[in-house]
Amino acid sequence: MPQKLRPDIDEYFLKIAKVVSERSTCIRRKIGAVAVKEKHILTTGYNGAASGIKDCLELGCLRDQNNIPSGSLTSVCRAIHAEENIIIQAALSGTSINGATIYCTTSPCSHCARLLVNAKIKRFVCFLSYTNIEAQEIFRQAGIEIDILPEPTFDPEKIKERVLAIDDITFRQAGFFTGFKDTNVNSFYRKIRSSVRYIDRDDAEINEEWKQIIPYVLVHKKDKYLVLKRLPKGKEKRLYEAYTFGVGGHINPLDSGTGDRGKDVIERGMHREIEEEIDTSKLKFKNIKLVGFIYDESQEVSRHHIGLLYDAEIENNRVGVRETKFLEPFMVSKKDLPNYLDGKENWAEIVYHSYINKK
Repeated sequence: MPQKLRPDIDEYFLKIAKVVSERSTCIRRKIGAVAVKEKHILTTGYNGAASGIKDCLELGCLRDQNNIPSGSLTSVCRAIHAEENIIIQAALSGTSINGATIYCTTSPCSHCARLLVNAKIKRFVCFLSYTNIEAQEIFRQAGIEIDILPEPTFDPEKIKERVLAIDDITFRQAGFFTGFKDTNVNSFYRKIRSSVRYIDRDDAEINEEWKQIIPYVLVHKKDKYLVLKRLPKGKEKRLYEAYTFGVGGHINPLDSGTGDRGKDVIERGMHREIEEEIDTSKLKFKNIKLVGFIYDESQEVSRHHIGLLYDAEIENNRVGVRETKFLEPFMVSKKDLPNYLDGKENWAEIVYHSYINKK
């Protein structure tokens, strides 16, 4: 039998659903789901507490505390189910999942099955199944195909994070710069956007022929700016105790789904980063706009990244972060910002001197 060189479509999207499940805040069972149509990701969802509400990772499992066995009294739970979040996220972005296939790590409960029937999905694919078969009967009556496939395996040697990047030659042809660029912003953005592609992050981190695209969102209310302190439990050890003025991160293939939230993959990635890092449940954005670009050749790490600076003005000061173990937020007046320039993050220095201080 010839060696399988790559996963088929079902296995591919089931693997993505499995990765999505890692964001779950459920202690008992982490579930992830992906809505797909014509091989494009429409939206994703995982089980967890409602936005801005304390979850089981912080409070403990409500069902365990009440000795409720799996599959019973499902209403006694802090979590919104992954399939429910699929529908919610689709509604928020104005995306229809009519005719979509749902890839999920686990078969649905009967309640979620009924919701998906009314959302008019055409197929449900999973690799784990509850003993309760009521949901399968609901799908059968509604004419929705359900497939329970073998759980996909992950080869650690083959799993690589892929990030959006632009090659160095194109960057130089588009208009190479160092420091901060705030001229011809729209034209430069179009040139960058038309030439990006996904590459392995491991390669991008060491190969200077590629520049990774990083949205860097400056959040402020008038002259008070959000400053984030990176705590020791964060992933980037080189940035422990550093202060950053921007919210952002890498753009990955999950940002390539269709939908109306943002004009393209870069803007969708920017919005996702905001929602992942900031608790937006009590926050109102007045305006978010691209104002310039950041590139710094002075450090080896920064030579591999191009920052897209977004100015995000908010209407209130109620800013909190989701990952409180990794980040500590402050709202700092413009005149006090220099006190947070500690030299550990050059982009903060560039943004302050070249943009904030000139406003």
